[in-house]
Amino acid sequence: MAPVVPLFLKLLTAHLLGDYLVQSTRVASGKLRPAVLAAHVALHGLLLALVALTEPRDARVWLALLVVLAAHAAIDAWTSRIQPRTFGLLALDQSAHLASIVAGVAIARPGEIAGGLAAIAGGLDDARTWVLAAGAVAAVWGGAVLVGRWVEPFAAAIDAQVGPDRPGLQRAGRTIGLFERALIFLAILLRMEALIGFVIAAKAILRLPEARERGSRALAEYYLVGSLASVFWGVLVGVLVRAALGLAR
Repeated sequence: MAPVVPLFLKLLTAHLLGDYLVQSTRVASGKLRPAVLAAHVALHGLLLALVALTEPRDARVWLALLVVLAAHAAIDAWTSRIQPRTFGLLALDQSAHLASIVAGVAIARPGEIAGGLAAIAGGLDDARTWVLAAGAVAAVWGGAVLVGRWVEPFAAAIDAQVGPDRPGLQRAGRTIGLFERALIFLAILLRMEALIGFVIAAKAILRLPEARERGSRALAEYYLVGSLASVFWGVLVGVLVRAALGLAR
C-alpha cells in the first residue's frame, strides 16, 4: 500500500503555487483593489479544490479547506495595506498563512498534528539536535562577534587612513558574513566542501577589486583579513560539529 501523503504537505504546496508560481507581480502589488484580491483568492480556492479531489470524501476536509481559504483572504486583505513592503512584512504574512494551514490540518486530520508534535518532541530528545543548534549559532552569529573583534584594530586603522565612510551599504558586511558562514557550515555538514571555494571566489571578485580601484592596499588587506577569519571560523565550527554528530549517534 502506497504511503499516505500528509495533508499539510498538499496544502503547503497549493499555497506556494498560488503565492509564488502563478501570482504575478501586478497581482501581488495590487491586492488593495477588491477585484484583484478576489481573483487571487479565487485562484487559491481552485488549488484547494484540487487538493480536495486527492482526499477521501469527508466533511471535515471541506471545512478545513474553507477555513484555510477564508484565512488566506483575511491575511492578504490585512497585509496588503501595510507599508513599506519589507522582508519582515513578508515573514509575518507567510507565518500567518502557515498557521492557517496548520489550523486546517488540525480540523481535518488531528492525528497528523499529533504525529508532527511527537516527531518534534523526539527531535528535542536527540543530542544531535542540540549539537546542530549550538553549532549553527556559534558558527553564524557567534562568528559575527568573534570576527568583528578580530578585525576591529584593522578597522580603526582603515578609518584613520580613508575615513569612517568606507564604500558599501551600511551593515552589508555583517550580513554578507552571516550568509557566508551559514553556507560554509552547511557545506561542511553536507560534505560539499567545493561550495566553500565558490563562496570565497564570489566574495573576492566582488570586494577586492573595489578596494584596489580606490587605491588602498590597506582596505584590500582589511577585507582579506576579515574574509579569511570568517571562513576559518565557519570551517572550524563545521568540522567540530560534524565530528560531534558522529559521537552523538
